[in-house]
Amino acid sequence: MTTKFDEKYQIVDLYGNDHSPWVQSVLLCLYDKNMSYNLRTIPTLSLFFKSGVMMPAMRLKSYIWKLDSADILQSLGCDPILNSEKKLIFKTWQGVQHRVDNPFKFFYAFSICKGFHNKKFFNLFNHAIRPLTSIYFFTLLNIIKIKIKKFTYNEKFLEQYIHWNDKLAAQDTSYFGGDSLNIVDYQLFGVIQCHCSIPYSPLIKTLQEEKDLDHLRKWISNMHNKFADYPHLYSANFFNPKQKIIRKASFLEQTIYWSGLMTFLLLLPFTLILILILLIRRK
Repeated sequence: MTTKFDEKYQIVDLYGNDHSPWVQSVLLCLYDKNMSYNLRTIPTLSLFFKSGVMMPAMRLKSYIWKLDSADILQSLGCDPILNSEKKLIFKTWQGVQHRVDNPFKFFYAFSICKGFHNKKFFNLFNHAIRPLTSIYFFTLLNIIKIKIKKFTYNEKFLEQYIHWNDKLAAQDTSYFGGDSLNIVDYQLFGVIQCHCSIPYSPLIKTLQEEKDLDHLRKWISNMHNKFADYPHLYSANFFNPKQKIIRKASFLEQTIYWSGLMTFLLLLPFTLILILILLIRRK
Protein backbone atom coordinates (compact mmCIF):
# COMPACT_ATOMS: atom_id res chain seq x y z
CA MET A 1 0.00 0.00 0.00
CA THR A 2 1.38 3.40 -0.99
CA THR A 3 2.07 5.84 1.82
CA LYS A 4 1.25 9.41 0.87
CA PHE A 5 3.12 12.29 2.45
CA ASP A 6 0.97 15.02 3.94
CA GLU A 7 1.71 18.19 1.97
CA LYS A 8 1.23 20.43 5.01
CA TYR A 9 4.24 18.89 6.75
CA GLN A 10 7.82 20.10 6.74
CA ILE A 11 9.94 21.04 3.76
CA VAL A 12 10.83 18.09 1.54
CA ASP A 13 14.48 17.04 1.53
CA LEU A 14 15.43 15.89 -1.98
CA TYR A 15 18.78 14.52 -3.12
CA GLY A 16 19.70 14.66 -6.80
CA ASN A 17 20.78 16.88 -9.65
CA ASP A 18 18.26 18.55 -11.93
CA HIS A 19 20.09 17.19 -15.00
CA SER A 20 18.61 13.79 -14.12
CA PRO A 21 15.23 13.09 -15.79
CA TRP A 22 14.08 11.16 -12.74
CA VAL A 23 15.05 13.94 -10.33
CA GLN A 24 13.31 16.37 -12.68
CA SER A 25 10.10 14.33 -12.55
CA VAL A 26 10.01 14.64 -8.76
CA LEU A 27 10.85 18.36 -8.87
CA LEU A 28 8.05 18.93 -11.39
CA CYS A 29 5.56 17.15 -9.15
CA LEU A 30 6.67 19.09 -6.06
CA TYR A 31 6.36 22.37 -7.98
CA ASP A 32 2.94 21.39 -9.35
CA LYS A 33 1.74 20.61 -5.81
CA ASN A 34 3.28 23.82 -4.44
CA MET A 35 5.45 21.89 -1.98
CA SER A 36 8.65 23.51 -0.68
CA TYR A 37 11.89 21.55 -0.92
CA ASN A 38 15.59 21.67 -0.23
CA LEU A 39 17.57 20.21 -3.13
CA ARG A 40 20.90 18.70 -2.13
CA THR A 41 23.27 17.59 -4.89
CA ILE A 42 25.28 15.33 -2.59
CA PRO A 43 23.75 12.55 -0.46
CA THR A 44 23.82 12.46 3.32
CA LEU A 45 26.34 10.00 4.78
CA SER A 46 23.59 7.57 5.78
CA LEU A 47 22.10 7.71 2.28
CA PHE A 48 25.56 7.39 0.70
CA PHE A 49 26.27 4.18 2.63
CA LYS A 50 22.80 2.88 1.81
CA SER A 51 22.60 3.55 -1.93
CA GLY A 52 25.75 5.36 -3.06
CA VAL A 53 24.94 8.27 -5.37
CA MET A 54 21.72 6.76 -6.74
CA MET A 55 19.19 9.53 -7.35
CA PRO A 56 16.57 10.72 -6.70
CA ALA A 57 16.01 10.14 -3.01
CA MET A 58 13.41 12.00 -0.98
CA ARG A 59 12.32 12.28 2.61
CA LEU A 60 10.31 14.44 4.91
CA LYS A 61 11.84 15.05 8.31
CA SER A 62 11.30 12.01 10.52
CA TYR A 63 10.75 9.81 7.44
CA ILE A 64 13.27 7.41 5.94
CA TRP A 65 14.70 8.09 2.50
CA LYS A 66 12.53 6.86 -0.36
CA LEU A 67 14.27 5.83 -3.60
CA ASP A 68 13.11 5.49 -7.23
CA SER A 69 11.23 8.30 -8.92
CA ALA A 70 8.11 6.20 -9.65
CA ASP A 71 7.81 5.19 -5.98
CA ILE A 72 8.40 8.78 -4.87
CA LEU A 73 5.77 10.12 -7.28
CA GLN A 74 3.27 7.55 -6.03
CA SER A 75 3.98 8.65 -2.47
CA LEU A 76 3.15 12.19 -3.60
CA GLY A 77 -0.26 11.07 -4.82
CA CYS A 78 0.31 9.88 -8.40
CA ASP A 79 -1.33 6.70 -9.64
CA PRO A 80 1.10 3.87 -10.50
CA ILE A 81 2.50 3.65 -14.01
CA LEU A 82 2.14 0.53 -16.16
CA ASN A 83 5.36 -1.43 -16.68
CA SER A 84 4.87 -1.19 -20.46
CA GLU A 85 4.69 2.61 -20.28
CA LYS A 86 7.62 2.71 -17.87
CA LYS A 87 9.75 0.99 -20.52
CA LEU A 88 8.55 3.37 -23.24
CA ILE A 89 9.43 6.40 -21.12
CA PHE A 90 12.89 4.98 -20.46
CA LYS A 91 13.27 4.51 -24.23
CA THR A 92 12.86 8.28 -24.73
CA TRP A 93 16.10 8.72 -22.78
CA GLN A 94 17.96 7.37 -25.82
CA GLY A 95 20.62 9.85 -26.87
CA VAL A 96 21.71 10.59 -23.29
CA GLN A 97 25.18 9.19 -24.03
CA HIS A 98 25.90 12.24 -26.19
CA ARG A 99 26.02 14.38 -23.05
CA VAL A 100 29.68 13.37 -22.70
CA ASP A 101 30.69 14.02 -26.33
CA ASN A 102 32.31 17.24 -25.15
CA PRO A 103 33.86 16.81 -21.66
CA PHE A 104 34.25 20.55 -21.01
CA LYS A 105 30.63 21.21 -21.98
CA PHE A 106 29.55 18.40 -19.65
CA PHE A 107 31.39 19.68 -16.57
CA TYR A 108 30.56 23.31 -17.35
CA ALA A 109 26.85 22.43 -17.38
CA PHE A 110 27.20 20.95 -13.89
CA SER A 111 29.20 23.94 -12.67
CA ILE A 112 26.40 26.41 -13.43
CA CYS A 113 23.66 24.44 -11.65
CA LYS A 114 22.27 26.82 -9.06
CA GLY A 115 21.98 25.68 -5.45
CA PHE A 116 18.45 25.31 -4.06
CA HIS A 117 19.11 24.68 -0.39
CA ASN A 118 17.84 27.31 2.06
CA LYS A 119 21.20 27.42 3.87
CA LYS A 120 23.86 29.35 1.93
CA PHE A 121 26.81 27.52 3.50
CA PHE A 122 25.27 24.16 2.61
CA ASN A 123 24.86 25.33 -1.00
CA LEU A 124 28.56 26.18 -1.18
CA PHE A 125 29.49 22.82 0.37
CA ASN A 126 27.30 21.11 -2.25
CA HIS A 127 29.23 22.88 -5.01
CA ALA A 128 32.56 21.78 -3.53
CA ILE A 129 31.60 18.08 -3.37
CA ARG A 130 29.34 17.93 -6.45
CA PRO A 131 32.32 17.33 -8.81
CA LEU A 132 32.55 13.80 -7.41
CA THR A 133 29.05 12.95 -8.64
CA SER A 134 29.84 14.74 -11.92
CA ILE A 135 32.90 12.54 -12.43
CA TYR A 136 30.88 9.46 -11.52
CA PHE A 137 28.16 10.18 -14.08
CA PHE A 138 30.72 11.20 -16.71
CA THR A 139 32.37 7.79 -16.22
CA LEU A 140 29.05 5.93 -16.21
CA LEU A 141 27.80 7.61 -19.40
CA ASN A 142 31.07 6.85 -21.18
CA ILE A 143 30.72 3.18 -20.22
CA ILE A 144 27.16 3.22 -21.59
CA LYS A 145 28.39 4.97 -24.74
CA ILE A 146 30.99 2.24 -25.37
CA LYS A 147 28.50 -0.57 -24.70
CA ILE A 148 25.83 0.72 -27.10
CA LYS A 149 28.15 2.11 -29.78
CA LYS A 150 27.33 -0.63 -32.31
CA PHE A 151 23.59 0.04 -31.88
CA THR A 152 23.83 3.82 -32.44
CA TYR A 153 25.65 3.96 -35.78
CA ASN A 154 22.63 5.46 -37.54
CA GLU A 155 20.60 7.06 -34.77
CA LYS A 156 17.04 8.14 -35.42
CA PHE A 157 15.16 9.70 -32.53
CA LEU A 158 11.64 9.93 -33.97
CA GLU A 159 10.62 6.37 -33.08
CA GLN A 160 11.10 6.82 -29.34
CA TYR A 161 8.48 9.61 -29.23
CA ILE A 162 5.86 8.34 -31.71
CA HIS A 163 3.96 6.32 -29.12
CA TRP A 164 3.50 9.37 -26.90
CA ASN A 165 2.51 11.61 -29.81
CA ASP A 166 -0.11 9.09 -30.95
CA LYS A 167 -1.40 8.63 -27.39
CA LEU A 168 -2.02 12.37 -27.08
CA ALA A 169 -3.73 12.42 -30.49
CA ALA A 170 -6.05 9.59 -29.44
CA GLN A 171 -6.83 11.16 -26.05
CA ASP A 172 -7.32 14.68 -27.43
CA THR A 173 -6.42 16.12 -24.01
CA SER A 174 -4.00 18.80 -22.82
CA TYR A 175 -1.99 16.33 -20.72
CA PHE A 176 -1.47 12.59 -20.52
CA GLY A 177 -3.47 12.71 -17.30
CA GLY A 178 -6.37 14.47 -19.05
CA ASP A 179 -7.11 17.88 -17.54
CA SER A 180 -4.44 17.43 -14.87
CA LEU A 181 -0.96 15.91 -14.79
CA ASN A 182 -0.13 12.30 -14.07
CA ILE A 183 3.09 10.35 -13.62
CA VAL A 184 3.67 10.14 -17.40
CA ASP A 185 3.52 13.94 -17.71
CA TYR A 186 6.09 14.38 -14.94
CA GLN A 187 8.48 11.67 -16.13
CA LEU A 188 8.35 12.39 -19.86
CA PHE A 189 8.75 16.14 -19.33
CA GLY A 190 11.62 15.30 -16.97
CA VAL A 191 13.34 13.39 -19.79
CA ILE A 192 12.94 16.41 -22.08
CA GLN A 193 14.52 18.66 -19.42
CA CYS A 194 17.44 16.24 -19.24
CA HIS A 195 17.95 16.35 -23.01
CA CYS A 196 17.81 20.16 -22.99
CA SER A 197 20.24 20.57 -20.07
CA ILE A 198 23.14 19.45 -22.31
CA PRO A 199 21.46 19.53 -25.72
CA TYR A 200 22.38 17.16 -28.55
CA SER A 201 21.32 18.98 -31.71
CA PRO A 202 19.93 16.04 -33.81
CA LEU A 203 17.72 14.93 -30.92
CA ILE A 204 16.45 18.43 -30.10
CA LYS A 205 15.76 19.16 -33.79
CA THR A 206 13.69 15.97 -34.01
CA LEU A 207 11.50 17.24 -31.19
CA GLN A 208 11.35 20.75 -32.63
CA GLU A 209 10.75 20.00 -36.32
CA GLU A 210 9.52 16.46 -36.98
CA LYS A 211 6.03 16.78 -38.50
CA ASP A 212 4.91 13.50 -36.93
CA LEU A 213 5.34 14.97 -33.43
CA ASP A 214 2.85 17.85 -33.68
CA HIS A 215 0.74 16.60 -30.76
CA LEU A 216 3.81 16.09 -28.58
CA ARG A 217 4.97 19.66 -29.30
CA LYS A 218 1.51 20.95 -28.37
CA TRP A 219 1.82 19.07 -25.08
CA ILE A 220 5.27 20.61 -24.50
CA SER A 221 3.71 24.04 -25.07
CA ASN A 222 1.01 23.24 -22.52
CA MET A 223 3.69 22.15 -20.05
CA HIS A 224 5.67 25.35 -20.73
CA ASN A 225 2.62 27.42 -19.87
CA LYS A 226 1.98 25.43 -16.72
CA PHE A 227 5.63 25.56 -15.58
CA ALA A 228 6.45 29.09 -16.76
CA ASP A 229 8.14 29.99 -13.45
CA TYR A 230 9.62 26.56 -12.76
CA PRO A 231 13.28 27.19 -11.77
CA HIS A 232 14.64 24.03 -13.47
CA LEU A 233 13.11 24.58 -16.93
CA TYR A 234 16.01 23.72 -19.24
CA SER A 235 13.66 23.56 -22.23
CA ALA A 236 12.72 27.24 -21.75
CA ASN A 237 14.48 28.51 -24.87
CA PHE A 238 13.99 25.43 -27.08
CA PHE A 239 10.20 25.27 -27.41
CA ASN A 240 7.27 27.67 -27.66
CA PRO A 241 6.16 29.58 -25.78
CA LYS A 242 9.66 30.62 -24.77
CA GLN A 243 10.07 31.06 -21.03
CA LYS A 244 12.60 32.62 -18.68
CA ILE A 245 16.07 31.08 -18.88
CA ILE A 246 16.94 29.40 -15.60
CA ARG A 247 19.27 31.24 -13.23
CA LYS A 248 22.87 30.09 -13.21
CA ALA A 249 25.00 29.47 -10.14
CA SER A 250 26.76 32.53 -8.78
CA PHE A 251 30.39 33.26 -9.63
CA LEU A 252 31.38 32.09 -6.14
CA GLU A 253 29.45 28.82 -6.52
CA GLN A 254 31.03 28.17 -9.92
CA THR A 255 34.52 28.94 -8.58
CA ILE A 256 34.02 26.51 -5.71
CA TYR A 257 32.80 23.82 -8.12
CA TRP A 258 35.84 24.14 -10.41
CA SER A 259 38.18 24.19 -7.40
CA GLY A 260 36.53 21.00 -6.15
CA LEU A 261 36.86 19.39 -9.58
CA MET A 262 40.57 20.25 -9.74
CA THR A 263 41.03 18.81 -6.24
CA PHE A 264 39.38 15.50 -7.17
CA LEU A 265 41.51 15.33 -10.34
CA LEU A 266 44.70 16.03 -8.36
CA LEU A 267 43.68 13.19 -6.05
CA LEU A 268 42.98 10.99 -9.07
CA PRO A 269 44.01 7.61 -7.58
CA PHE A 270 41.68 8.16 -4.61
CA THR A 271 38.93 9.50 -6.89
CA LEU A 272 39.15 6.53 -9.26
CA ILE A 273 38.95 4.05 -6.38
CA LEU A 274 35.88 5.84 -5.02
CA ILE A 275 34.25 5.93 -8.47
CA LEU A 276 34.97 2.21 -8.94
CA ILE A 277 33.35 1.40 -5.59
CA LEU A 278 30.27 3.44 -6.57
CA LEU A 279 30.04 1.69 -9.95
CA ILE A 280 30.29 -1.74 -8.29
CA ARG A 281 27.59 -0.78 -5.79
CA ARG A 282 25.30 0.61 -8.50
CA LYS A 283 21.98 -1.22 -8.63
